[in-house]
Amino acid sequence: MSSALPRVALDMYVLAQEVKTGIYRVCDELFPLLGRSPRIDPRLFCRPGDEAGVADYVAGKGLRAPTLSGLPDGVDVLLSPFGVAPVDWLMDSRVLHAHIVYDVIAIKHPEFFSAEAAAEVRNIVDSIDEHTVVFAISEFTKKDLLACRPDLTTRQVTVIPLAAGLAFAPCEWKSRRAEMRMKYGIPPAVPYVLSLATLEIRKNLDQVIKAFVLYLDQNVGSTLHLVLSGMSGWKLEELRGALSAAEMWRHRIVLTGFVDDEDLSALYSDALCFAYLSRYEGFGLPPLEAMACGTPVISSNNSSLPEVVGDAGVMLGADDTQGVVDALMRIASDDVYRARLSASGLERARHFNWERCAEIVVQTLVVAARHHLQRPPDRRRLSLAPGTLAQRALRPDGIMEANFIHFQNGSHGPRFGRNAQAGVGRNRASDWPVWVDRLQHPPEDGRVFVEGGSRTRGIIKSGTRDEPLVTYITVVRNNAATLARTIESVQSQTYFNVEHIVLDGASTDGTLDVIRKYGERIDYFASEPDGGLYEAVNKAVPLARGQLICILNSDDWLEPQAAEIAVERMHSAGESALLVSAASVRGAHVVMEWYPAFVHLGSYFTCANDCHNGMYATRAAYESSGPYDVSYKIAADFKWVMTCLEAAVTFVYTREVTVNYSLGGTSGDVRKHSLECMRVVAERFPSLTQAELTGLYYCFFFASQNLPDLPDRPASWTQFLREVFANHAGDSEFLSALSWASICQLEHPADRPIVEAVGPVVAEPASAAAAVPTLKNMVKASLGAHPVVFRLVQRVYALTRKT
Repeated sequence: MSSALPRVALDMYVLAQEVKTGIYRVCDELFPLLGRSPRIDPRLFCRPGDEAGVADYVAGKGLRAPTLSGLPDGVDVLLSPFGVAPVDWLMDSRVLHAHIVYDVIAIKHPEFFSAEAAAEVRNIVDSIDEHTVVFAISEFTKKDLLACRPDLTTRQVTVIPLAAGLAFAPCEWKSRRAEMRMKYGIPPAVPYVLSLATLEIRKNLDQVIKAFVLYLDQNVGSTLHLVLSGMSGWKLEELRGALSAAEMWRHRIVLTGFVDDEDLSALYSDALCFAYLSRYEGFGLPPLEAMACGTPVISSNNSSLPEVVGDAGVMLGADDTQGVVDALMRIASDDVYRARLSASGLERARHFNWERCAEIVVQTLVVAARHHLQRPPDRRRLSLAPGTLAQRALRPDGIMEANFIHFQNGSHGPRFGRNAQAGVGRNRASDWPVWVDRLQHPPEDGRVFVEGGSRTRGIIKSGTRDEPLVTYITVVRNNAATLARTIESVQSQTYFNVEHIVLDGASTDGTLDVIRKYGERIDYFASEPDGGLYEAVNKAVPLARGQLICILNSDDWLEPQAAEIAVERMHSAGESALLVSAASVRGAHVVMEWYPAFVHLGSYFTCANDCHNGMYATRAAYESSGPYDVSYKIAADFKWVMTCLEAAVTFVYTREVTVNYSLGGTSGDVRKHSLECMRVVAERFPSLTQAELTGLYYCFFFASQNLPDLPDRPASWTQFLREVFANHAGDSEFLSALSWASICQLEHPADRPIVEAVGPVVAEPASAAAAVPTLKNMVKASLGAHPVVFRLVQRVYALTRKT
């Protein structure tokens, strides 16, 4: 944000259409308040074709915010009240998208809507990603949305209870009520039951009519009328059938059509009571408006309506016609009871107000805009797929399965490995880990050993399935400069149940002093010589008491909600599971987001490009995988990930950023890292020759084209892969891995563009030199998803250009 206040563009789409449904009323109340808020810098966004409608509305409300008609540079947030935001806005990573969601009825019950209306709601829900700020108009709508989109999080959905406007109050003027009756054809002096809603199937108005007719059948001398108000909607067959079936009582039913806003208070106030038997509501403004006018309410007890009506009205099943009759009889005959319902409704309506709603919106947007500004400028753009996410079939367990094409936040990958078919997740490779609370060394071994933390004082944490303990493990040697930041990031977690274990490799630069400074708040720390990073990790993991375990480097630091994200995403993952989350990569000349890559058997040849510091493993996953291979200096975590995969550990994926990853260190040596990755493949598939290993590396690893000094580069990539496939046709496990790697880069010849030849056709040589330009473009296009490699490639390429 270039200014002190977040610049919020309010999408005027709904108000410009002037179709005065409940959504229009929300925008009409909320947007003027936002437009006058001193905490944001508002703009009014006008879509093409809406200029006249927006101008009329702005003039009528006296709004002074500037009106925008295109995609400007000077906007931080776009708030959409309905409809999919313009694609240009959604695809601009500089603009934070916020959206109001009223309900997901069209997704859960498409039978209530036309195909076009249902598709519009699906497209809205599909346009939301993990960075979208979502406002839900009730707790029920929030719950429904998260059930429909389990990849979203409770943290990003803020509930904004709606309200009845100031115009909704008891109308005491008899003359005003009489004028209203005359205007809408309501007979004078007769009591009436009011039901106000768009006339459409979901509102269940046929049941209101049936209950009214049943009341008259049981109370023949009554003069009661039924008033149905609202514009015509869709699928009215049942309503028309109920009207026809009313027969002798049909003349007692008045259909007023649309009621002007200035007449609503009188319409509500003059009614004996208000009946609302809707089958599903995202909020339910009409009952609240009726209560604000002092009118007793009879309401169905489903969806969000209990949040609105509560105990201030009569709540019944949507099909309980006799219950409605009984309520009508008591309200009509008992003035004391009617007065008590009226007073209760007035009191409850006071708990809802638009100023509070607007303040929640403003506060949420201010915080979200500040956080969005702190994100790396190279942000992932939304991959729009309108109408597809909500229609995708979930697995029987309700989980969306991940694949190499797409995954949602919280998706589970398929089970691979030797135990996958049997559904066995535990394949204990060794007697490691032996879970302990403290390191044990006999006094006579003579080593220098220091320990401390709350465990040494008898304070030991634990967790449960619903509130698991999250363990962070940091191993460090001579890194006093950044260790404090790492420790503080653990202690600043929004999730309450975390522990931190810090093992120091006998540092000599003051690192131990930093640890001791935080010793009262660290759960366990120890300092002694070790054999390197992975030996120390193998020593630290058995100390974890958490159900979830994360290895956090001493120069990296967590996002405040990291543990909260891990707990939410791993809740349904099972005993043996591993979460792979996103990281924010930070270096001297680069800040970018590193999204997780789908891990499959072919990842042996692509080096499973995921951030180890963004992984959370269960205890059973570590028991299945065995320890990290200490013979590796760089790629032991890659080998461990693939070992987990082959042990049938469930992989869970999320694009939510949990950790800030610092570039540099030993892993920055791309050549050594590459050689170790090839060694992992050699150990897994020992029948491969060195030439085949190198060739597979060149075919699939993204940084391979920038390492010209490795031998055995294939002259023809296609021919090489065909020969490798043929040479190992009997090795089903290798062929499975090769197939996974190959399908990810498959290009069918029929999909290639046809270019008309001008002059004689000359066949291109099948050589490395001829293939390099195409591969170079492929590498450039792919590196955006691999930020760590990206910087390494840039450096190597610059060196090769100099030489």
